[in-house]
Amino acid sequence: MRPPPDHPLRWVTDRVDRDPDTVAIIDDSNALSYGQLWSSLGHWSRILGAAGMEPGRTTAVLTKTRARLARAVWLAMYHGVPLLVMNPAHTAPGRMIGRCGVEQAIADADVRLPEGVRRLPARPLDVPGDGPGNEPSPLPMGKAQLMIPTSGTEGAARAVMLSGRNLAASALATNRVLGLTQSHRWLCCLPMIHIAGIMILMRCAAAGASVRLKEHFDPSDAAASIIADGITHTSVVPAMLHRLLEAGADPSGLTAVLVGGAGASDHLVRRALQAKWPLKVAYGLTETTAHVALGDLLAFDRSVEPLPGTRIDITMPDHVSDPAVGWIQVTGPTVMLGYANPSQTPGDGLAGRNSFRTKDLGRRDKDGRLVVLGRGDDVLISGGVNVHPAQVEDLLAGCPGISEVAVTGRPDPVWGALIVAVYCGEADEGSVAAWSRDNIPGPMRPREFRRVQRLPRTPLGKIRRRDLGDLI
Repeated sequence: MRPPPDHPLRWVTDRVDRDPDTVAIIDDSNALSYGQLWSSLGHWSRILGAAGMEPGRTTAVLTKTRARLARAVWLAMYHGVPLLVMNPAHTAPGRMIGRCGVEQAIADADVRLPEGVRRLPARPLDVPGDGPGNEPSPLPMGKAQLMIPTSGTEGAARAVMLSGRNLAASALATNRVLGLTQSHRWLCCLPMIHIAGIMILMRCAAAGASVRLKEHFDPSDAAASIIADGITHTSVVPAMLHRLLEAGADPSGLTAVLVGGAGASDHLVRRALQAKWPLKVAYGLTETTAHVALGDLLAFDRSVEPLPGTRIDITMPDHVSDPAVGWIQVTGPTVMLGYANPSQTPGDGLAGRNSFRTKDLGRRDKDGRLVVLGRGDDVLISGGVNVHPAQVEDLLAGCPGISEVAVTGRPDPVWGALIVAVYCGEADEGSVAAWSRDNIPGPMRPREFRRVQRLPRTPLGKIRRRDLGDLI
C-alpha cells in the first residue's frame, strides 16, 4: 500500500523513489538514509506487530533515548497507531495513559507501566532493518496521529491530539517560509517528547533534508556539530542560545536559527545579532502543532507574521487595561483536533472549527504584525498596574552580572502583588536593586531580589513559574 499523496509517509517514499541514499536522520550511533528508513519501518512494524502491537490501538512510547523516540514516531505512522509521546519520568503516567485510552506501550525495559498496558519492546528500534517487512497501514489524515502532553508549567498537563493533516500543514507552511530544501541539514538538540522536536523530523522529511539528532544538548558539542556536520538550520530556546554564545559557536554556515519556547531578552538578541546569528523568532504552542508565526530578527524587531494558511486574531479580555492588548487566537489547519480523551473525540478545548484561543496576550504593531507579550495568566497586578513578567525580565536581562532571570509576585497587603526578581549570575542583590532603580520604570520595578544557583525550567527551557514561589 502506497501512502496517500498528502501523508508524511509519502514524503519518505517520494525521496526513496528519487534518491534513496539521501541521509534522513543521523544520530549518535547510526545514519539512516531515506531508503534505509523506509525498509526499517517495515522491519520494525513486523517485529513489534509480532510482539502484539495492533494497528488502530492507541500506543504510548516511553523511552529515554531520543533516537528511539524519533523512530517510534515514524513507526506509529507506518503501522497505523495513534501515539502518545510521554516522558518516562512523568510523575503520573497512569493518569495520562488512562486519559488517552492507551492499551499498549513501546517502553524501555526499566520503565514501569501501569497495570493492564501491554509492553512492547523499544530495543528493536535501535537496529535498522533490511528484510521482509509489513506493508504500511497509515491512519486517515484526519484522525489523531500524535498525542503530545502540554508542558504543564501552570498546572496539570493535558495531551494534545494532532492529526496527520496537522503535521503536514505545519511542516509545509514552515518550509515555504524558510525555503528548506534537500541540501539543508537541521541540528535537533530539542527533546523529542515535545512537538518542537518532532516537527523538525516532519519539516526535513517534507523537504528531503537531513536531521542531525543529538541525544543531549551540550553547547560545546553542538558548536562543533554546526561546523563538522554542515548544519544550516537549528532550533533553540533562549537558554540554549545563551550557552552557544558563551561557547563561542561559529554561526557562519547557518541559514536560520529559530528561537522559541520562551521569550528571548533584548540583551540576548542584541548579543546574538552582533555575532551574526541569523535569528528568527518563533511563536506557537503544542495546541497549534509548534510555531504558527515567524519573525525575522536580522533587524531588531520582535513582531511575527502568521505562517501561510494561518489567521491570528486579538480578542479583548476584560481584565487588561490597555484596549490594544488581548488574547491571541489562532485559526488554521495546524490547530489541534482537541485535548485527548479515551474515545479521541475532537473538539475539546477549541474556540471553534480549527480555532484555538491561547492564554497568551498580544497586540498589533504599527504595521499590523503580531507582538507577543506573554501569558495572560502570568500578569501581576502591582499597585493597581498590570505588569507582564516577561517585559520586566527583558529589562533585567540587561543588568550587568545577570545571566538568567525570572519575575514573579508575592502577595502583599499594600501592593497586591509585590514584584520579586529571581536571578542567576555574579551580581549581588544590592547592585541589581540599584541598577533597577536607574533603569526600570517605577510600576514595573521589582521590590525584592533573590539570587539562586538555577531557575526551575521544563525540559524545553520554559520557566516553571509555579515553582518560583518556593525560591522566595
